[in-house]
Amino acid sequence: MVLFVSYSGELGGAERLLLQFSGALGQECAVACPQGALAEAARAEGLRVFALRSRRANLRTRVRDRALAGARLAGHAAEVRGLARSLEPGLVVAWGMRSAIACLTGPPLRRPVAFQHNDLLPGPTIARVVRAAAGRADLVTALSRATAVDLDPSGRLGARLKVVYPGVDLDRFDGHASPVRPPEVIVLGAITGWKRPDLALEVAAVVRRTRPEVRLRLVGAPFANDGPALLESLRERAAQPDLAGAVEFTGGVAEPASDLVRATCLLHCAEREPFGIAVLEALAAGRPAVVPDAFGPAEIVDESCGVRYPPGDVDAAAQAIVSLVSEPERAAAIGAAGRARARARFEVGSARSRYLAALAPLTRHDRRAGVSELALVTVTHNSENELSA
Repeated sequence: MVLFVSYSGELGGAERLLLQFSGALGQECAVACPQGALAEAARAEGLRVFALRSRRANLRTRVRDRALAGARLAGHAAEVRGLARSLEPGLVVAWGMRSAIACLTGPPLRRPVAFQHNDLLPGPTIARVVRAAAGRADLVTALSRATAVDLDPSGRLGARLKVVYPGVDLDRFDGHASPVRPPEVIVLGAITGWKRPDLALEVAAVVRRTRPEVRLRLVGAPFANDGPALLESLRERAAQPDLAGAVEFTGGVAEPASDLVRATCLLHCAEREPFGIAVLEALAAGRPAVVPDAFGPAEIVDESCGVRYPPGDVDAAAQAIVSLVSEPERAAAIGAAGRARARARFEVGSARSRYLAALAPLTRHDRRAGVSELALVTVTHNSENELSA
């Protein structure tokens, strides 16, 4: 059994990647996570789900939250260790920093542990703890070079650290669809501060000085503690005269393919994006991507398929969008090149094969032990029924 452990029960990019990679090992799968969107999606994929208690995820807001972070991680660790004793998995995959700390800090689990690293480190204190946990892992997989270098700048992990890019299923997207008129720019992703949707509105305001017909669509739901208040402030900004009637907030969508193909281009504004699933999906949809020239998006987008602008530079991002809107044939050619790049470098089958190859030394040990079941564990507070099944 391979046990995937996730602190989060949300269904963001990291959790979607968990579902994508869990099918790579060619074994029966189970999942443990807090009840929520991830658990529902895992069940829909035919995975067995173990429920873990839901705990606050954002460690960088109030002082009280930071003070309680240690207690939350200790509780998460206790649940994970209890499940590991009950299930006796041949391999544990800690999905994200919090689960890595839970699985790799304290007494050893007495079984191989792989750490899937999905984020940029939030600060020096947490960085020291996460790096120490990574040093105890049998394998660390990172979803981009940016996250790998951020985690291990000195290269101490050596061959135990591997970069495995996420993949995208190009068949989800109509590569022949034309964008709608008047032109739309899409911002795809959760409404949360670090994604910088506020910057997207300022970019749109500058674009509309020369191309007043351009509309902006924000496709995503409020996320984390700051989401609802941020959405309200964005609505207030969108009601100002320079944007009035030109901005649409659609909310979250389960499948963004139709939203992407109707757009002229994608605008991505996160200045510290670990990878950028939305950027990759834009390429798969045949749409140019306008992205910050930093971290994950800079690994996805080159000059053939989009425009990279200095992070936070409103005028540069706006200039790129005006150029694409003004030259639709050029935008279409760039979009086609992006779809070709997605097929060549990020196709989902190839991504799964790379993940399988990375974990192969650890899963071979599991097969020798005669264990054929894969358990994907996202920690929840009430798993008695699953454990007794």
